[in-house]
Amino acid sequence: MPIVSAIFLALAAGVITAIPGIFSELGEKIPKNIPLLVDVKTFWGKRLTRGEVFWFGMLIHLLMAALFGAMYEYLVLNGMVRPYLLSNLLVFAFCYYLFIGFIVFPLVELGLFGRKEGKTVWLELLVTNFLVGFIIWLLIYLFPYLKP
Repeated sequence: MPIVSAIFLALAAGVITAIPGIFSELGEKIPKNIPLLVDVKTFWGKRLTRGEVFWFGMLIHLLMAALFGAMYEYLVLNGMVRPYLLSNLLVFAFCYYLFIGFIVFPLVELGLFGRKEGKTVWLELLVTNFLVGFIIWLLIYLFPYLKP
């Protein structure tokens, strides 16, 4: 059950970090390069529409956040990291960034660190992972009963 709690905690952090992208999608005068969400313009050869880019980016963003929470809690449960210290979360965020960039993105044909989708995807991915780790720590710090 703690892994499920960690997934929901990480999903909450994912939703919080997606807020700029949501406002970008809703606003007419805001640039459409969605900050902190990976803009996947093509998927398995199919060119995505603007709306599909947003929803697919949100899906990937939330799946990555959920996986972040599950993997971190797994390490906590197995005694590999001390639970929910800011330093541990940020080190894990960097390791997770490397995992996503070197393994997951190439597997889904986005290239190393998402190079096929844009020049700044690597930076968006790095910032997002650090923000997710920080927000998880902040949520637990502010609301200790959320700790899985």
